[in-house]
Amino acid sequence: MIPVVGICGASGGGKTTLLEKLLPELKARGLKVGVLKHHGHGGPVMTPAEWQGKDSQRLAEAGSTRVGLSHAGGVWLEAAGLAGAGPRALAARLMAGMDLVIAEGFKSAAIPKIEVVAPDKEPVLPSGGKLLALARRGGQGTEAGLPVIDAEDPVALADFLLEAVKPVTPPPEPAKLFLDGQELPLNSFVSTILSGMLRGFVSSLKGTGEAKKIEVRLG
Repeated sequence: MIPVVGICGASGGGKTTLLEKLLPELKARGLKVGVLKHHGHGGPVMTPAEWQGKDSQRLAEAGSTRVGLSHAGGVWLEAAGLAGAGPRALAARLMAGMDLVIAEGFKSAAIPKIEVVAPDKEPVLPSGGKLLALARRGGQGTEAGLPVIDAEDPVALADFLLEAVKPVTPPPEPAKLFLDGQELPLNSFVSTILSGMLRGFVSSLKGTGEAKKIEVRLG
């Protein structure tokens, strides 16, 4: 079963902005991530032409391998018969092959979730499922008995998310760099960038497939 985790919060709280930072980090770690966005308004199902410039397009450009938009009028992707379905049912039907599915919105769904809270606002603390943490700009410590993560720190967000919700395919081990046999210390950001760069280069070569371990030797 594909793991599904929610990113919820009040309208205008910064959910899509957070995902625009988080998705490239998850992609750099080798994960195929699908996004389901819940639309609280009615109206007809959105057409691809109307998709241009919308949040769904922003999430796709940020690194989501597949995006579905669910709202009262139906589901934009392929199956209008799933209108009103919960994120787990949508993920099972529409997100085959993903390592992880993130559901934006769906605040009452019975899934683990992180609530994004705008500056100077109080958290909603929605019921349904398990609220894992709060995400605030510059956040730290605890609030309402929950850990608070900095909404502008994609590395910390990815670390927390992957620890709380295990993806189908675990992300690869972080890259390590050795100089004359001595390991050089790398912070998480540099390690992730180096790993993503090397894996991207190798995957572009014919006949390599998806390598689990890459070794480069110079000298």
